Amino acid sequence: MLRVYIFLLLFMSTEESGAEIDLVFALHTPSVMSAADLSYTVDFLYEITSRLTVGTNNSLVAVLTYSKYVTQHFNLSAYLSKEQLLPALLAVKSANRTDEESNSNEVLDSIRTQIFSKSRTTSAKVVLLTLLQGPQIPIRTEWAADDLSSTYGNALLTVGLDSLTENDKNLLNTIAKDDSRAFYVSDFKYSCHIVPNVTNLIDSAADTSLVDDCPDPYATEITTVAPSTKDDSILLFVIGAIIGTLILLVGLIIAFKCVKGNAEKNLRVLRAIEVYGEARLGTSKGSFCNEDLGKSEEIESTKRQRLALARNFSNCYVLAWHKNR
Repeated sequence: MLRVYIFLLLFMSTEESGAEIDLVFALHTPSVMSAADLSYTVDFLYEITSRLTVGTNNSLVAVLTYSKYVTQHFNLSAYLSKEQLLPALLAVKSANRTDEESNSNEVLDSIRTQIFSKSRTTSAKVVLLTLLQGPQIPIRTEWAADDLSSTYGNALLTVGLDSLTENDKNLLNTIAKDDSRAFYVSDFKYSCHIVPNVTNLIDSAADTSLVDDCPDPYATEITTVAPSTKDDSILLFVIGAIIGTLILLVGLIIAFKCVKGNAEKNLRVLRAIEVYGEARLGTSKGSFCNEDLGKSEEIESTKRQRLALARNFSNCYVLAWHKNR
């Protein structure tokens, strides 16, 4: 029975300890990469790392980003526990994306000359390289991958976009040396789907279950437009009231002018008749205008007004008034 317990303890400790692996993430971050794509890519690396056993006798992780230049975010010995490593990995989401070039050969050379040169001699070496757009001189990347593999005998995994040219895809397949170690995704948003396979190639003893809530790249997104909660009835009522008021004012102005014009015309006729009626029978119009009206004691302005009214009446208004009766 004691032997059984000892065997179980040794077996469990072996399963929990994981393999001794020096893992390097080489993340391509050109200027064409959006902040969202960078975030999805880091989440992809985070999911892989969270499934590994991290420690001095287990897996150690280093992270580099590259485009025109290579940036080392931390080396293999920087974080010796998962509690330290995972937050540091998430911080890579703020990496610079300022250059369009893709010098993947330089990042592979940096891994060979700087990262693995200080790594554990007994550890397995694994490099995961992501690529958004192909390098300007692909053969240099192929040479750098060959130098890295021949020096450390490492496994090189690649992840690229489906939108890469056939030449770029051939390059990734060549440096991975096996099509099963070259992965392609339509968008890094869906890279969570390849986490189990990539994790298994890094450490076959690690968890290779599916990622929870991983979005389906073939699902049709239904966009619903929420109804507007803003009440426009008051605004429409105010606009309608203003328009109605303006129309009413215009109508009143037109009516007032018509009434005023007719009233003034009728008033002139009636005043002319009144003035004419003051003349004696048989009195000529000239005598009325010059003598009878002139003898009135009214003020001069009134005289002129009544004289004009009488003349107008004489000339035209009497005839018009009789016709309209």
